[in-house]
Amino acid sequence: MDRFLPAIVVAAHNRPASLKRLLRSLLDAHYTDVKIPIVISVDGGGSNNGELQKIATEFKWPFGPKRLVFHNENLGLIGHVFACGNLTEVYGSIVFLEDDLVVGRQFYTYAQQALAAFADDPKIGGISLSALWFHGFSRLPFEPYLDDGDNFFAQVAWFQGQVYTAEQWEAFKAWLDRSQWNVKYGDRMHPLFSLFPNTEWFPIKTKYLVRTGRYYAFPRASLAVNFGDTGTHFAKSTTFFQVPVEEQKTTWRFQRLEDCLAVYDSWQEMLPDRIKRLIPNLADVDFQTDFYGERDAARIRSEFVLTSQTVNASAKSWGLTMRPPVANLTHEVEGSQLTLARPQDIDQSLQAKLINEWKMTEYFGCKQPLGRRKRLRLWLGRRLARKRL
Repeated sequence: MDRFLPAIVVAAHNRPASLKRLLRSLLDAHYTDVKIPIVISVDGGGSNNGELQKIATEFKWPFGPKRLVFHNENLGLIGHVFACGNLTEVYGSIVFLEDDLVVGRQFYTYAQQALAAFADDPKIGGISLSALWFHGFSRLPFEPYLDDGDNFFAQVAWFQGQVYTAEQWEAFKAWLDRSQWNVKYGDRMHPLFSLFPNTEWFPIKTKYLVRTGRYYAFPRASLAVNFGDTGTHFAKSTTFFQVPVEEQKTTWRFQRLEDCLAVYDSWQEMLPDRIKRLIPNLADVDFQTDFYGERDAARIRSEFVLTSQTVNASAKSWGLTMRPPVANLTHEVEGSQLTLARPQDIDQSLQAKLINEWKMTEYFGCKQPLGRRKRLRLWLGRRLARKRL
C-alpha cells in the first residue's frame, strides 16, 4: 500500500454515457506506473443499473488491478460517497471521481505530486483536482490572488475530483461521529449552505473544514472538468462548469498553507491575516473580508469589515477597478467602492443591496458596450437558434 500511488475510485449511478466518457478519459491519461488500482463502484437502483454493471465489467484497465463494487441497495449520493471514501483504508489514498467528470491527461501526475506536498499537513482536509473559478454564492468570477505558487487554499469541499489520504478521511469520519454535522443557518458559514437538500454531502464536508480549521488545496488550472449531467446535483444538464483542462504540464510548484497568500475561507473571502501581509497599514486592524458583499452585518463579529457593500460611514476607502479586488488595496486605487467600515454602518436597505449586486456584476463582467447593429444580430441569432431546437 503506497499512499503516493493512489487508487482511482469511480462512483457511478444511472448514467451510462457519463461513465463511458469518464472511463475513456482515464484511458487517455498519462501514467508512469503499471500498478495503479482502479475501483468502479456502482450504486444500486436506477433504471440503468444493469448497463452500468456491464460497462464496468467489460472495461479493460491496462495500468493495474481492477476492482468492481456493485451495491445491491441504493446508498444515495451521501452514502455512496462515504463508501468510496472508506476505500482509503484499503489503498492508503484515493483519487475520487464522480461519473460526470472528465480528467485531463496529467491528472494522476498532479495527484501524486500534490500528495507528496500535502499528505502530512494536518491542516489539509483534501486535495481538489478542479480549480474553483467562480464564487459559489453570487456565481460571479472567483480569481485567487497570484502569488509564487501553482496552488491556493479554500475552506470549500469542492466535489469535482478529489484526492484523500487515509489519515485525512479518518479525521473527517472521527469528526462526523462526535459532531452535529447537519448544516444550520447559525453556523459560521454562508446561509446558502443550510439550504442544500440533505442528499448533498459537500456542505457537511465544508462545515468540517470550518469547524476544524482545515482547508482544501486547489490547483490554479483544473485537472478535471464537470459536464453537469442530469443527476442528483443537477435537475437539468448544464455547461456552466466547463473550463480549460490542464493536459501538458507535468511539474507543479506547491506553496505550503502557512506561506501561501491565496488562502480563502468558506465564503471564498481572502483571510484577513493574508491581506495584512500585503497591506502592513492594516496589521493592527480587527476586520473581516467581504469583497463580494455577501456577509450579513448582524453576524460580523470583528470591529471592522473590508466590504464592497454600501456604507454610511467609513474609516478608509479604495476604488474597485483592478482584479482581483485585493489588488485595489495593494495599489492604493482611489475611489469609494471598497471601504473599511464598522459593521453597523453597512446600509442594509433593499435599495443598497440591489445597487451592490449591480456594482459587482458590472465589475466582474467587464462587458464591452454593444452597438445597435450588434445587439440586433445577437437577438436574431438567438431567435434562429431557438427555432432549430
